[in-house]
Amino acid sequence: MMYQQFCGIDISKDSFDITLLNSNGEIKLQDKLLMNRDGFNTLLKYLSSYSKENLLVAMEATGIYHLPLLSFLLENSFKCVVINPILIKSFIGSTTLRKTKNDKKDATSIALFSLKSYQSLHLATTDAIENIRPLIRERETLSKEIARLKTEIKAILTQLFPELSKNTNIFTRSILNLLLKAPSRKAIRNLKKQKIQKILDNTSGNKVRISADEILSLAKNSIAISDKYLEKVLTSKIRRLISIQDELSFLDEELQNSLEDTDINNDIEILQSIPGIGSVTSKNFMIEISSVKKFNSVKQLCAFIGIDPSVKQSGTSINYRGKISKRGNANLRRTIWQMAIGVIRSCDKFNAYFSKKREEGKKFKQAVIAVANKLLRTIFVLLKNKTKFNENLASGVSK
Repeated sequence: MMYQQFCGIDISKDSFDITLLNSNGEIKLQDKLLMNRDGFNTLLKYLSSYSKENLLVAMEATGIYHLPLLSFLLENSFKCVVINPILIKSFIGSTTLRKTKNDKKDATSIALFSLKSYQSLHLATTDAIENIRPLIRERETLSKEIARLKTEIKAILTQLFPELSKNTNIFTRSILNLLLKAPSRKAIRNLKKQKIQKILDNTSGNKVRISADEILSLAKNSIAISDKYLEKVLTSKIRRLISIQDELSFLDEELQNSLEDTDINNDIEILQSIPGIGSVTSKNFMIEISSVKKFNSVKQLCAFIGIDPSVKQSGTSINYRGKISKRGNANLRRTIWQMAIGVIRSCDKFNAYFSKKREEGKKFKQAVIAVANKLLRTIFVLLKNKTKFNENLASGVSK
């Protein structure tokens, strides 16, 4: 499709700048509008003068700030693209040496970029995957909070009852409920054996492999300290942990129900066919990328995630590849790292590749990143061809 008008929008928290170009690159309109309903309606009035089929609206991905305006434009049937800010920055750098920057010029640069690159850009949609993304990111936030609380609880219990954490999983619901009743070796010693066993038996979920007799024996011979204020801190953290775990279970259920309304379940199954990639990471990955069809090559996918190598240049004679760029999607970088660790542990081919990189002198993190890149090449091939994993494919993917 050949567009006749290109609208670039530079968005900030409270306002947005627009530049409208014709197909010759001539500026037809510029304005600054507020990020509210009046500003949206004014933009709608401007754009309604043109055919929606011949108009392309482009904006940078700005975390969450661009989402209300994008949703508004899509609801009004405009064709929109959301562009990685790194692409705009590179485009500006390739067209001018000037260091000056303002929102009006940024909007013009976005419009010019869309004019020159529209054939390689993918139109934004209101599909269910985009709507699910906040769920998966909230889930990640809760998971981090759970990990932090577990670390703090274990540190406190090292003082109040260290023998318990050494002899059982303290994060089963039954042990957590016991610690709520008796948050130290001293408090546990004051409980009767029948009371302890009742708490262990009456808690739903995984049963602990430790008896009331064993717990009392550990408490009797414990070297723990006594600190009633530390006990209060421990119970406070346990209550928060249980509450967040319950919220996480609720989110998981909501996420599963939401995924049933999308067409990415097949892609999730393909990812899970790779040993070491589980339910959570596969869902995270697919929800963040939406579809592999958005990427023409695995290099584009690597750049989108931000694990492509950074490049330093001096004139035309020096080209040095340094560390990974870290300029893409941070959520995806965390996910692909977790996936790489998983396949190193569970898949012989990826484990062998990791060992090879270590033998070549790569540091641990460098070797994991190498595995992540190989894994991405494998994933790209699998999703493009709609085929499940086999280890021969992992061997055949180019290095």
